[in-house]
Amino acid sequence: MAKQSTGSSDASRGGASGAGGKSDPAQGVRQAAENTLSQARQAVDQYMREATRLYGAMEASADAAQSGTREVNRKAIGFAETNVNAAFDFAQQLVRAKDPKELVQLQQEFLKRQVEQMSSQMKELGEQATQTAQSAGAAARPKT
Repeated sequence: MAKQSTGSSDASRGGASGAGGKSDPAQGVRQAAENTLSQARQAVDQYMREATRLYGAMEASADAAQSGTREVNRKAIGFAETNVNAAFDFAQQLVRAKDPKELVQLQQEFLKRQVEQMSSQMKELGEQATQTAQSAGAAARPKT
């Protein structure tokens, strides 16, 4: 009888573990699949957040570069206008000159002013271009 009770208890345990064994592996597989799916979803979400952040940084960088480029262009056009007006003023002075000596003096003064002015203009454009590059670079850097 001892064997029967042992056998029946083994059978009841075997039946429980058999039923539990069938659901346990399936439950384990489901749980592993859910964990894997959850991790994949988290990874994709993190990727999308990072991609969105990088896109925003690139957009900000492009905006900064475009804004700076527009400013450089405005300055260059302003400088060109100033230089053209100076050339017309110089031409008018030449027409009114009384002798060759005055022509030479006017030309020397004009050239001196133009060299100084163009040097200043190039310096200003260079500074603006540097500022534009720094702004674009700063906008592209990740914010921490």
